[in-house]
Amino acid sequence: MSTALARPPAARTHGAGGPAPRRALVALLLLFICACMPAQALADGDPGSDVLLLQNLFAGSDANLTAGQQLHLGELLNATAAVGQPLRVAIIAHSDDLGAVPEFWGKPQLYAPYLGYELSDTYSGRLLVVMPDGFGVYWAAHKSAGATMAHAIGSLTVHGASAAALVAATKAAIYRIESDAGVSAAALARHLAAPAPAGGGSGGTAASTRSRPSKGASARSSRGAKHAHPDLLVIIVGVAFLVFYVAFRRGWRPKLPRNLRSAGTGLKGVRIKPVALLPSALLLVVAAALAINHNSAGPSVPGGTLDSNADLDQGTLLHSASGGYAKAPEFTLTDEAGQRVSLRQYRGKVVILGFIDAECQTICPLTTQAMLDAKRSLGAAGKDVQLLGVDANYKSTQIEDVSNYTSLHGLTGEWHFLTSSSLRRLEHVWSAYGVNERALMDEDSNAIDHVAAVYIIDPEGRLRVTFVTDSSYSSIPQFGQLLAQDASKLLPSHPKVVSHYSYAQIRGITPTQTHSLRRVGGGTVTLGPGKPHLYLFFATWDTQTTPIGAELSELNAYQRYAKAHGLPTLTAIDEGSVEPSPQALPNFLKTQVPTSLEYPLAIDPDGRVADGYEVSGDPWLVLTSASGQIATYQEVYTDGWPSITALEREVRGALSRAPVAPADKRAVKRDLAGSPPRLAKLHAQSSELLSGGAGSAALIERLRSLRGLPVVVNVWASTCAPCQAEFGLFANASAIYGKRVAFLGADNEDLAGLARAFLRSHPVSYPSYQTTTTDLDALLVGGLEGTPTTIYISPRGRVLYVHAGQYRTQGALDLDIADYALSGQN
Repeated sequence: MSTALARPPAARTHGAGGPAPRRALVALLLLFICACMPAQALADGDPGSDVLLLQNLFAGSDANLTAGQQLHLGELLNATAAVGQPLRVAIIAHSDDLGAVPEFWGKPQLYAPYLGYELSDTYSGRLLVVMPDGFGVYWAAHKSAGATMAHAIGSLTVHGASAAALVAATKAAIYRIESDAGVSAAALARHLAAPAPAGGGSGGTAASTRSRPSKGASARSSRGAKHAHPDLLVIIVGVAFLVFYVAFRRGWRPKLPRNLRSAGTGLKGVRIKPVALLPSALLLVVAAALAINHNSAGPSVPGGTLDSNADLDQGTLLHSASGGYAKAPEFTLTDEAGQRVSLRQYRGKVVILGFIDAECQTICPLTTQAMLDAKRSLGAAGKDVQLLGVDANYKSTQIEDVSNYTSLHGLTGEWHFLTSSSLRRLEHVWSAYGVNERALMDEDSNAIDHVAAVYIIDPEGRLRVTFVTDSSYSSIPQFGQLLAQDASKLLPSHPKVVSHYSYAQIRGITPTQTHSLRRVGGGTVTLGPGKPHLYLFFATWDTQTTPIGAELSELNAYQRYAKAHGLPTLTAIDEGSVEPSPQALPNFLKTQVPTSLEYPLAIDPDGRVADGYEVSGDPWLVLTSASGQIATYQEVYTDGWPSITALEREVRGALSRAPVAPADKRAVKRDLAGSPPRLAKLHAQSSELLSGGAGSAALIERLRSLRGLPVVVNVWASTCAPCQAEFGLFANASAIYGKRVAFLGADNEDLAGLARAFLRSHPVSYPSYQTTTTDLDALLVGGLEGTPTTIYISPRGRVLYVHAGQYRTQGALDLDIADYALSGQN
């Protein structure tokens, strides 16, 4: 019987080659693998709530954010905490990123409070949710401030589900929210990583460490910074341990230095079983894996000026899964001259491809101007760059549509703008380039929302980089330079880029700053505080979608009325930065405006005034107060032109009283004491949510019981940002007029729990009824258009007026109450 067979079972079980060591080794490797897994992979039902308990950023796996992008956003969020205004962000790119609660997909403002409740035991600070559909905000500790956050980012949009679009939108929202809290971009920048030295040489980037993420690829790249991929480090550590373990089992022993061996501390004669190393190795390997996982966000890339520019997308490198560059999807379409054009025919050239709405008055003109700037800044080498546009408006696909856009924007001979009589063919191209998620909007919408994507395709026809245009007039030259620099690197001669713009964020000129612009016809126009002003921002190419020349003449009537009645006078401002040429405005005034203008016309040469006045499209009306605050604005390009009477009312209402915070509950109770019995009953139900599910019948019954009194019904939802923004105005109005007017709320298509939570943090002196759109359609001729909506009902129960949309000022709401609730109309 051999010695080995004579050993007791315990010795055989725990020997170096027995099953236990193998099980231990397997356990060790499993633990090593688990330790290396990203944190979000270990999350449970709602991944975002698990991750945000411990860190300030959750980016769902489907967002495909690279290490550099996550690192930069994390540093930016660290900066918000450093300045005392911490913010946590959840980026949700796909329903799968919501784990066990996919019903919140496409509903960011509904998901935000749910996520906030999940985090409330450990985090009650500000929360931002970013989805391709938009934003959601929540602040558990200060719920009433949520409306302020929503208002701060109200004009921002998310241009699709790509990593670049989500990062650009997230950065812009963070800067807007922080700015609204009194934190400037400069203050945040001071707490970011030290900026890199400016790149030298012609055409070099301003930030030499400019980070470029890859899009949905396994290979990741960073311009100006080389680093090992975390997965490679994991493999190296794992393989090293296995080699060490196998070698040790085969008799290898480490040799100590001679001085230690002479001291009798060597391993000679000492038998160490390999299994004895497992506990120590376990700790060592797990520690290494955890360290790797902790640093898996990538290298510490210093934040250059480009990194901190919220108005400029850095671009996304389009590596394929194999590490190379994929072929650009081919297409053949028809251009503005009726000629067939295919992508294949531009082999040998760099192609800058943009997806452009033929009737767009917001982002698209900025995109095409940047594309044109890019080609021109390459000088003679511009002949080797081809600009292509693909129509992204499914309502305007005729050759005439793309031809008009080309002509009005000065692009004749500079590019080909492609469309097709076959909508299916266009949709195929949109889908191939990933811009179709938001391309098709409601048939009744005045605007087509699409991914504002720009692709750079190399001379071999491969996709190299993609960008998303941001809504900033002043950043257009920077964007054009960025496109030109990438195009130059793909051309054999690497031509010099003749522009030399810094990539530092350009500050807009706000209404609180005194500033002068050149006046058409001579002299200057002074903008800024001191007295209220009404401004109209426009561009000559607005003629494609609106009779802008005739409307400018029509506004002479407002100017005369304003001078006679002491209202703010009008100044028109042409957006010179996106005009096709210096002659565009003079020619427009000569041919398109039937009468001379009785108000000053100025030129915003670089877009800084438009950015500072928060203009997001043309035409755009802005009213500023004497202190230089924006009192109200109107998106004329979507809302249409107001009549002179409506404009006068809006201006007068906006200035009659500034928005104020909701009144103190004790003061409201005192002011409403002694109200008539039916109104007192309403006040006794202040901020209650009534009727759970029987909204229509219960609301109509309540309206019947209020016959003889004027009634104001505000239709709202807890997830509606404009509703949140105006709710304080109704709180004040109901406190002021509540002894004479019955106020009611109609919470529409909402979750009862969220609605009650909203009412607790937004107290009003009246109850709200749970309703559906079908319920409210019974009250309104033509049905409910959306939320918010305010319905004015006469004492006889007749609907007198329906105000669709948000009230932006207390004065505007007060005027409508005076006209429709207190006027004595029956």
